[in-house]
Amino acid sequence: MRLPIRHIAKNLIFTTSGTVWAVWRVAAANYSHAPQAAKKRRLKALESLFKSLTGEPMLLSLCPQVDPIAVVRAMVADVDLARSPRYERLGHAVLDQLEAMELTGRTDWLAVPLPAPSQKAMLASAFRAARAEVSTALGLMPAPITADEIAECAAQAERMQARWPTGVTMRPATEAEILWIYGHSARRGLAEPFLPDGTETGTRGRGHTVAALGEMLLAEGGTDFEARRPAPGNPFQRRYLQVSSEWGNSYQAMLALSEMPEAFALPGAAYLQQLDDLAYPVDWTARLVVTPGRKAEAKSRRRARHLRSQAAEYDGDPAGPPSSIAKNEADNNEFRERIASSEREVEIQAMVTLAVWGTSPDDVQDRAAALAHDFGATDYTFARPVGEQANLWRAMLPGCRTPRVLTGYAQTLLAHDFALSMPWCGSALGDDRGGLFGLQLASGGARPVLIDPTRGPRENASGSMAFIGELGAGKSVGMKTAVYNVLARGHQPGRPHSRGRAVIVDRTKEEEWVRFAKACPGTTQVIRIDQEAEVSLDPLRLFNADSPKIAARFCESFLTLLLGVKPMELEGVALSEAVEAVLERPDPSMTALVDELVERGRTDDVAGRNLARKLKAVARKDLAAVVFDDTLPVVDTRRADTVVFAVNSLQLPKKAELTSDHRIERLEFEKVLGRAVMYLIAAVARETAMASKDEFAVAVFDECWYLTSSDEGLELLLELMRDGRKHNAAAYMGSHDPDDIGPEGSEKGAILRGLIPHRLMFRQTTRALAVRGLDFLGIDSNDPDLLDLVTSGLSPIDLPEEERFARAGECLYRDLAGRVGLMKILIPFDTPVARAIHTTPSNYRAAA
Repeated sequence: MRLPIRHIAKNLIFTTSGTVWAVWRVAAANYSHAPQAAKKRRLKALESLFKSLTGEPMLLSLCPQVDPIAVVRAMVADVDLARSPRYERLGHAVLDQLEAMELTGRTDWLAVPLPAPSQKAMLASAFRAARAEVSTALGLMPAPITADEIAECAAQAERMQARWPTGVTMRPATEAEILWIYGHSARRGLAEPFLPDGTETGTRGRGHTVAALGEMLLAEGGTDFEARRPAPGNPFQRRYLQVSSEWGNSYQAMLALSEMPEAFALPGAAYLQQLDDLAYPVDWTARLVVTPGRKAEAKSRRRARHLRSQAAEYDGDPAGPPSSIAKNEADNNEFRERIASSEREVEIQAMVTLAVWGTSPDDVQDRAAALAHDFGATDYTFARPVGEQANLWRAMLPGCRTPRVLTGYAQTLLAHDFALSMPWCGSALGDDRGGLFGLQLASGGARPVLIDPTRGPRENASGSMAFIGELGAGKSVGMKTAVYNVLARGHQPGRPHSRGRAVIVDRTKEEEWVRFAKACPGTTQVIRIDQEAEVSLDPLRLFNADSPKIAARFCESFLTLLLGVKPMELEGVALSEAVEAVLERPDPSMTALVDELVERGRTDDVAGRNLARKLKAVARKDLAAVVFDDTLPVVDTRRADTVVFAVNSLQLPKKAELTSDHRIERLEFEKVLGRAVMYLIAAVARETAMASKDEFAVAVFDECWYLTSSDEGLELLLELMRDGRKHNAAAYMGSHDPDDIGPEGSEKGAILRGLIPHRLMFRQTTRALAVRGLDFLGIDSNDPDLLDLVTSGLSPIDLPEEERFARAGECLYRDLAGRVGLMKILIPFDTPVARAIHTTPSNYRAAA
């Protein structure tokens, strides 16, 4: 088989027929889980672009293989592997795992044949191409494409693109990318060339490279090339194409769209976008014939006259004309009305071809049958014409002419109707580099999702993350995986003081975060807050060295929660005055504060006397020693990579108890003390996370409602997230209810939500929580399909054990760019971490 290509230069394809094609690489837009407003913007942008196209453009969407080595290189980019031996071993383990997977992506293209500027130029181009073909046939060296021809056509392509609307982002394709399109088409399912990234320089020896791509054999229904005989059997049962080359036999099946529903609307009409949600990769192309509206309207008038003459033939017949004639007249009248509604309206004849492939003839035929079945319920019919597989294969290549068989499947549509199919609406998630966080569930094969936790602060954005889901849905595992990436990737080349740090509050009785932190790279410091406290969290001792004002603020907020005083009442004012006085003296402490209040109480300061009695009563409690015992050393969190506060001995009020002022006033003392101490711990976490700009640090608050339930805690968290960008820090929060992460209806809560770009939603079987979670992601919470996905489609629990383990960790993820997609969390391929990451120590089977 010989490709009809003479030359490739820049984004231009010079064909043997004299036509020059220009190719652009299109930037896809996430659509499946995008907000309604974003979907409407994309639909409008596509419609506007199609109205601007002329001639016979070609849309392509191909699924390239993803190089596992490239994924691992992106993982280890910007990591000092000499100081991160465990992360280097992780890279090798990930490479072994990815090589066993079918990694695919999706890339989109637009190819347009450039119109000849004049009849004379068209004839001259055709003559030069014919002369080159004759020279080649005679064994002579054909005349090359001149630099002037290339420059002239490149300028024409630039002018054409300049006239298109800017709603659909695209750039000129490179020579390497165009060559990849042909190589991919010939080697689907084989070891195909990997997709270039668009930064390559011009390819030398282009003509010879294209000629090499033509060294292949096409066989309808397969054949034995060694015996030179076709495959035996019924040809109607072998509707596939065997593409044989030096890389092996590629088995492909091409399907043409033969029927569409009579009426359609979103979301069901987005059949091209829905190809990205199937369990196997599918390539598609759409060859268009664009006719200006004035010409199409003239054709519709002729059709109207023809239909009326058909109806007139039944005059005098008591039965009257068939109902189909009246229906066709109504459809034609609607078409005429719409085509005449705008001067920019166009008629589009769309010829859509799909391609699937497999490792064997049976495999590819099974996929083709599955593809036709998947769309059977939506009235989209795909045909596999016998003996035309090779022609349909050529129809999917830019530069090739439209085969006659494909014109019989043309669908006549207006620009809006074709745009409803939502081409170029694939999906992408994550960052270009970073730790392997999960696999995107799209386009059949697995798509690695990388997350660089430091990207947000580095690009003047927040790096904070929120994890939402019910018990057992995978929320905590997702948080721990994110924390592992911070700790494992912290050492940066050329920055000797860089490292990843985490400050974690562990409220679980099993101390699951303690166990996890000890399994992670780096050193771990565990601080247990119980009756046998070994360090002091006295805010006056802890924060005074850095800033007396910060010490005063944290101390007053702590005591406000502990004693239940209001800042602007007499007791609150007296407390503030006493704290200020103690901080002006050397060695301030909570004991010194009690003494100060006692002295003030000896005068007429009733408020000071009452405060002194309350604080003495608190200081006598065993759990209060962590704050009021001056003999304990002040906690030092500067050395360890991971600091874990184990606080399971602290009793905290239930969430329901915090919703009523009446119930808050009657809380047990242990719960009041626990709530206040948790505020102090959060303050220590904030200051530790923002201690050094050389280190990227995260403060981790699982079940964060205990912090956001008070104004003081909410304000503390807001400060961490607002200032975290400047201090190279972030917060990771988890909860069952998104209202716990930025309370709904609260101004501070709304600000807090706005500072969280990374949002992950796991299974929520409670419908009300599912609705709130979808709102939190910023997508349509009224969409029944999305609600079904969240309540029953993410990591379903009513599955056999093996399948349940295989689907653990599924979630909807909104990344830093605001894209939302379906993802499965990948537990790090680090054996100690994989064994410690689950809630139950013995439950590490899914990580094996």
